[in-house]
Amino acid sequence: YRLNAPHILKSPYKILLDGTFLAASIRNKVPLHDRFSKTLQHAEFTFYVTRSTLVELGNLAEEAEKVNKSGVRGKRNHATNLGEDVEAILRMARQFGLDECEIIESDDIPHDASTEGNGESSKKKKNKAFKDFSDASIDIFRLSTVGGKNNFSYFVATQDDALSDALRSMPYVPLFRLGRAVLLLESPSSASRKFTSGIEQDKLASAGGLMTLEERRIVDVLKKKEKVKLQEKVKEEEKKAKKRDAEQFGVSFGGAFTQRKESKRAKGPNPLSCKKRKV
Repeated sequence: YRLNAPHILKSPYKILLDGTFLAASIRNKVPLHDRFSKTLQHAEFTFYVTRSTLVELGNLAEEAEKVNKSGVRGKRNHATNLGEDVEAILRMARQFGLDECEIIESDDIPHDASTEGNGESSKKKKNKAFKDFSDASIDIFRLSTVGGKNNFSYFVATQDDALSDALRSMPYVPLFRLGRAVLLLESPSSASRKFTSGIEQDKLASAGGLMTLEERRIVDVLKKKEKVKLQEKVKEEEKKAKKRDAEQFGVSFGGAFTQRKESKRAKGPNPLSCKKRKV
């Protein structure tokens, strides 16, 4: 995550818990403070829970109470996966949220964060995905995808597969989950790695992100001028090479013959090499 989500790794960490995670931790008797402290290398952190999550846990607890009294099971939901003593587990999970977590009120959640800056097609896709989400899951998704890259720097702890899949498709949303009683931090998603790769490519093209748009344009113009100068220099060198070859060998690279320089001829015999006449 230091490479793929650098702005997330700032202490104190913010852990956003959903109802499924709270209920699973109560059922498996997981000491959340100790497990998170070890996983985060004893750095400071704070638990957060949305008001809608507390309302959802309260409603599920009431539903479980009615089921226990009537003996008739209602529609299938997250509470059906908690085994026996569902009502007690849900009430304890809600109480943990009230006692140990900072509560995020519904008015503090940016309701348009999930579709910010992603285009109309992304908006339709997310709205379709929200159809199967509870109000609590929608609030968690919106909080952890502000700006399209988790600007609020939340770690999300959930056992909800649908919510996890939706968050994996967004960059920079670290996910915690419980494997029975073991706390697991998932590796960065492919969306996070792809997003980071794009940022690094932009940095390389803009000198580490320090140049303005106008400065980048100036650099591009200078590079083009340097390229033209280099091409002209190469052409000039080629012309000089052809001229030297033509003078030396009497023929140019184009195949046209030139007049060779006439070699100097002796006007007469060398007197030193001639025999003297006999008298």
